[in-house]
Amino acid sequence: MIVEALISFFDFIFSPLLVLKPHISLSIISCIIATLVILTNKLLVNRKKMEEIKRKIEEIRIKIAEAQRNGNQEYASKLLDELLKVNAEQLKQTFKALLVTLALVSFILPWVKHKYEGMAVLNLPFSIPIIGSSLSWFVWYFLVSFVVSWILRKIFGV
Repeated sequence: MIVEALISFFDFIFSPLLVLKPHISLSIISCIIATLVILTNKLLVNRKKMEEIKRKIEEIRIKIAEAQRNGNQEYASKLLDELLKVNAEQLKQTFKALLVTLALVSFILPWVKHKYEGMAVLNLPFSIPIIGSSLSWFVWYFLVSFVVSWILRKIFGV
């Protein structure tokens, strides 16, 4: 019941795109999803705090290496505990965005699979080992999302 409702909802939302060729409509949908994921990360992750955490991690790693070179295992162990705390803070910062992204993708991707499964989204004029001469919805989605995400990360500084 819930699945059918979601399918009907996304059919309504994306119906103007479904009249296009599959590789074009899936490209647009992939771009929309990638943009939503990048914007979610941009809004939910505190970039200043993440930079500070990365800086702390690097400083602690240098101190640990120095302590180990000097044979001061007790100090190295203390620094390792501090490193674990800083890593936990980094994980907490990224976890919020991960949960929202996971929820978003887990709602949309089953619909995309429902619409494009079993269909050759793009036929290639040549054959690629393992993949063949046509791209499935998942391969095409992955390629487009990867490229668009990379570009958007550069633009938004995420």
